[in-house]
Amino acid sequence: MFKPRTIFSALTAIILAFAISIQIDIQPAVAVGGTCNPTVGNLPICPSTAPSTSASFLDPTAVIKNPANITLGEKVYVAPFAELDATNGSISIAADSNVQDQVKIIASAPGVQIGERVIMAHMAVVKGGARVGTQGSTGPFTDPVTNAQFSNTTPETFLAFNCEIDGATVERNTVVNFLARVGPGVTLPAGKVVLPGKNVTTNLEANSGLLGKVANLTQADVALMEGIIEVNEAFAKGYTDLARADSTNVTGINYAPATIFNSGGLPQIGGIATRDPNYRNRIIGNLTFQDSLATLNHKLANRISLRADEGEPFNVGSIAGMANDVVFHALETTSLTLGNGVGYGPRALVHGGRQVVNGAANGPETSIGDAVGLGPNSVIFRASIGNRSAIGQRSAVFNSTLPPRTHVRSKVIYADNGSLIAPVEW
Repeated sequence: MFKPRTIFSALTAIILAFAISIQIDIQPAVAVGGTCNPTVGNLPICPSTAPSTSASFLDPTAVIKNPANITLGEKVYVAPFAELDATNGSISIAADSNVQDQVKIIASAPGVQIGERVIMAHMAVVKGGARVGTQGSTGPFTDPVTNAQFSNTTPETFLAFNCEIDGATVERNTVVNFLARVGPGVTLPAGKVVLPGKNVTTNLEANSGLLGKVANLTQADVALMEGIIEVNEAFAKGYTDLARADSTNVTGINYAPATIFNSGGLPQIGGIATRDPNYRNRIIGNLTFQDSLATLNHKLANRISLRADEGEPFNVGSIAGMANDVVFHALETTSLTLGNGVGYGPRALVHGGRQVVNGAANGPETSIGDAVGLGPNSVIFRASIGNRSAIGQRSAVFNSTLPPRTHVRSKVIYADNGSLIAPVEW
């Protein structure tokens, strides 16, 4: 699954895709009792007349299908290029939840229900008649690290990067880890964490840690979720304020909202502070690109979201090529450093964060060296990737430092500097 190579083999050339059109059905605006439908009259602020402290915000690039069949609670943030498809079933998203970049919610009967304080992280997929965070215990739970009992009476639910919920019920106070899946008819009970890359297909697998698919929730999991919720609530307000000041502030290459965790600056492209509301991709905040804007036009495909609106700065070397649906983001107080000649495959995610060392996030920050290839649907988080390395399709490198000329094969979880090397099961 994992071996060094003396000769780096680059990813095949990344083919640029056709531009993506935004589909928005025209329906009358409706806003009742702290909820709203994201119809034309309620875009990008929902409801359009709500104060910024309670409004929900949908990035103008988000794809909204059959909006009269979609209901949002207060302070919901819908990030760039997310998709809410209520063509064949209703979608409801309760207050304080977030739908991050490239997330897809595709409903079928009886519809998708998302409860309060649900985190749908970058590229997660929720489909069928799924229920997420609408029921379940608030504790007490037993922390497997400290053996202490704890409760979480204002619960959260975390769907991590590139995971899939297919017609399942995911209760409150749970985590579905990156590149994991919960299948049709399964209920993931409160207090459980699906391990990275696991495919949970039965209720027995969802309940018993002895089968190697799930572990128990920790207090550290809860603390991380609480922080993510607070940040995304700030995004709902911050982008609402930007849009009300000038509607062109929330499209294309543009400002990040100024918050307690972000300076709110503009990207620097080829040495020039750049704002281009008409640009086809979303490039936001304190990013520095070596390439000029004219060069980026030839190297970047479509539906790309590079957001330095939480962690900053992002320093991006000369790009080899970037396919559709790539996402950059970072945890607050962390940065990204990306080398020259990196090829980014479709739906590749690079997420900033410090490596956890001896229980504390005080290790190296996320970085990628020169001449690295990232395969389709790959995930890089809290990790440093050495020069001339390659990460395979649907693989993740987490909390690790990889030496130069490393190859991680497709559908592999590589975590904790090799302490965990496991297959992605689906």
